[in-house]
Amino acid sequence: MFQTNIARRWLKRGNQTQDVFAKFFFYFSGFNGLYFLWRKIDQLKDTNQKLHITNLLAKIEEKEASQILNEVRESVEYFCERPPIQRMDKRSTGSQSQGEEKEGGEEREILRNNQLSASDRLAALGRMLYLIRCNLVHGSKTESGDDKEVIQKSIEPLRLLLEESLKLTDREFGSGAV
Repeated sequence: MFQTNIARRWLKRGNQTQDVFAKFFFYFSGFNGLYFLWRKIDQLKDTNQKLHITNLLAKIEEKEASQILNEVRESVEYFCERPPIQRMDKRSTGSQSQGEEKEGGEEREILRNNQLSASDRLAALGRMLYLIRCNLVHGSKTESGDDKEVIQKSIEPLRLLLEESLKLTDREFGSGAV
């Protein structure tokens, strides 16, 4: 499929670069191509990308979701302990640095809740990575100074989400299918 070929190229570029910000963008671009593809396959009318991410990640088997969360345990712990990722486009006009924490806080609480399925927690991690991507792409980050650390902790989860999404798509449609 066209989108899987694009995702593979982004994965390859991400694996080749040493710059963590470029790596983040490359991995996210590949992941984005796949959740866009599944939006089309599943004929989702809603344009909310967080729903598209949830749709794709819900297709990952519980065992694989649990394995991914275990492999990125350090990143999961980091995102569970740090203040919630703020949605910076919702900040008040009078505030230079404060964003809205509701979405990031909700995702963090789901990620923290070990009583929930690994699939639900993995989807929350995916949506959290989307908030991080939005803040970076739209140039709306706080002055907290932890941007590089946030990105570094996002790299491995993004890489694994991209790889697992590629495997899932290949299983469903065959590797390189048109």
